[in-house]
Amino acid sequence: MFSDPHPAEELKPDDACAFLFAGTGSAGAPDLPALARTGRGAARAVADVLDAVQEGLPRTRWPSMRTILLDDPAAYRTAARTPGVAQLAGYAASVAVDRALRTGGVQPAYAVGQSFGEIAALVGAGAFAIADGARMAVSLVGVLARRGRGGGMGLLEDGEDGARAAIDAAAEPQVVVASLNAPSATVVAGPDGPLERVLDAARGRGVRAVRLAVPYLSHHPAMAGADDEWYTMIRRYPQRPLELPVHSPVRGRAYHDGDDLHRALADCIVKPVRLPDALRAVHAAGATVFAEAGAGNALCRCARLTVPGARTLTPLRERPHHGPGGRDGEGARRGGKADPTARP
Repeated sequence: MFSDPHPAEELKPDDACAFLFAGTGSAGAPDLPALARTGRGAARAVADVLDAVQEGLPRTRWPSMRTILLDDPAAYRTAARTPGVAQLAGYAASVAVDRALRTGGVQPAYAVGQSFGEIAALVGAGAFAIADGARMAVSLVGVLARRGRGGGMGLLEDGEDGARAAIDAAAEPQVVVASLNAPSATVVAGPDGPLERVLDAARGRGVRAVRLAVPYLSHHPAMAGADDEWYTMIRRYPQRPLELPVHSPVRGRAYHDGDDLHRALADCIVKPVRLPDALRAVHAAGATVFAEAGAGNALCRCARLTVPGARTLTPLRERPHHGPGGRDGEGARRGGKADPTARP
């Protein structure tokens, strides 16, 4: 079921809703069977999205998304051991929640995508087909795993200035600020050894710092070239007119139809994410409610930390099981309880 009362019942007549699309690993296994049970329209929306996602997946090695996310959720844990499955499940869940919310009477006025979530945000805004978004996601996982190996990411429960102070204290300039998720949640990225030394330096300053189970670099200058490689792979997928404003935490503004959105997506591999700026911009533009388009409440928590008094909707819970590598095999912290606001 919906984790809140039915989202449409929570809205006022003059509300403007911003759909938030989280990055990979921001939640556990999505409870799409519960979402499908909320009504006939939601059930059809979920099934249609999963079928469209499957159309975009390679015909070998990949499991049936409908099977592992809808018909036999117990099969998800085993399936998620295959690299990329958890990420594609997150993409599918985001698009499914987007469609189910609309079916239930909650229409987006704005969208914000965080990192990997920009693919789902642009699909939700009509810029790309669901199957093409899945094809983009599959190829992105491959590029990141191949070009970003030997590095990783870590969370500091501190602001950006504090994260930079830890980098300076460790004398490890190879480590960079990759993502500011909230005013007091900063993700850093770098090669394995330097990254661990930065996390140790932060702990020495009394800051909680944990390694994220993300086995590659992202949002790092060393990934230059990987962005061009992925851009070449995805530019053949047709770009269509945007149906609503999509605010990018990487570009620092809303996209428009004159943008090369393939290039904008590729920029996310190298450039940092500044989520609070995007959330504030959407709020200033008129958004009165933030809704999590996906499982869990990662970005809604970021919204509440960033915009005082923010109203939020968290439509879809996570399934209460632990997949490989943490909550979904990618984004959980290594050691300690996972915190959804922490995920890149």
